[in-house]
Amino acid sequence: MMSNQWTARKILKELADGDRRRNILAEFWRHAEPQAKILATAHLAKLLHFRDETLRKMAPEKKAELLASRIGVSELDQFLEMALMQYHTHRQNELMGAFLDRWNVPHVNGSIETDDYKAPTREEVASAVRELGSQYDSRDVALYLASAGLLMGEDWREAVTPAVDELSASLGAHSA
Repeated sequence: MMSNQWTARKILKELADGDRRRNILAEFWRHAEPQAKILATAHLAKLLHFRDETLRKMAPEKKAELLASRIGVSELDQFLEMALMQYHTHRQNELMGAFLDRWNVPHVNGSIETDDYKAPTREEVASAVRELGSQYDSRDVALYLASAGLLMGEDWREAVTPAVDELSASLGAHSA
């Protein structure tokens, strides 16, 4: 088991600066499945003592701010995870595609469409970070790798965590 578990909350608090956090959470409101948005709205309305209708009428950016204000509430974790996925598939697909290509993982614009691939090894992750790191912002690379580890399962988590920890330390982390 990894000592430094990168949860959605930790990723958003420690790796995403304020602008990225807002962008990530706004992507949830723009692109998540309708049912997920309905559930998130209901949870937020209850937490904030708002009417569902009031929240539904708000712009994605405003709802992102409200979601960010309750980032520590465990019932919202699934929505934070969905936000990370939506952000990467809609805003960071070029970066995702570059890493997936480097690891020979089949994808369409950064979106993996098959189960027929193997997770990268720690060495392959470290090599890709060295090779591609200068082409992308290191905070974006750390966000992507941490999100991949969170969303793709244990093999990915074991492979990416050392690189995320190293990038996080070099960023000075804790950008909340």
